Amino acid sequence: MAQFEYLKSAVNSIKKGEIDAIVTLPINKESIRYAGFDFPGHTEYFAFQFNVKDFAMMLANSKLKVVLETIHIPLKEVPEKISTDSIFKKVLLIDKTFPGEKIAVAGLNPHAGEDGLFGNEEKRIIKPAIEKAKTFGIDVCGPFPSDTIFNRAVLGEFGTVLCMYHDQGLIPVKLTGFNETVNITLGLPFVRTSVGHGTAYDIAGKGIADIGSFLRAVEVAVELLG
Repeated sequence: MAQFEYLKSAVNSIKKGEIDAIVTLPINKESIRYAGFDFPGHTEYFAFQFNVKDFAMMLANSKLKVVLETIHIPLKEVPEKISTDSIFKKVLLIDKTFPGEKIAVAGLNPHAGEDGLFGNEEKRIIKPAIEKAKTFGIDVCGPFPSDTIFNRAVLGEFGTVLCMYHDQGLIPVKLTGFNETVNITLGLPFVRTSVGHGTAYDIAGKGIADIGSFLRAVEVAVELLG
């Protein structure tokens, strides 16, 4: 219950103009549901509260930034949930937050579909979104196989990688910098950052938790506020 009350209080403060940013710590999604929290996570709750339709979850560290096309849904539902319009809008959000940055889009299937051999979502859904974004002058390319694109991004070829599903993006970003990874919500009318890890109830009260991600989340919030 306390988790939900803290969120409500933070939202009220934003709406009253008392604060400019929210830095969230992890919630336990199972337990908060018992308090009537009917959302997959923080991101969806904030979007609902501020009537935001176009938003995106970004995970970032010093080596890699990723944005998710779909977030907290079963893997089997991903192919039917991605859309050309949604991918296009997320590319716009990335460009608005980081103007002029080179954006790479990951494919959904192995080898980015291998020209339709392993799936046609790349040709049918993803590529049209990329081509549309290019007409707006955005530096975006792809879709690329996800087994190579993250290495290219880490080496500096791309600023942000747009990923099709949750684990496609979170595995590489947490592997390259787990304790410094920060969650940033794009599209909200205020700055919102969060830690990039879970609750870790198993080590609660032991004094061994690493607060690096939390400190970095605060720093990023300040940076985004300018």
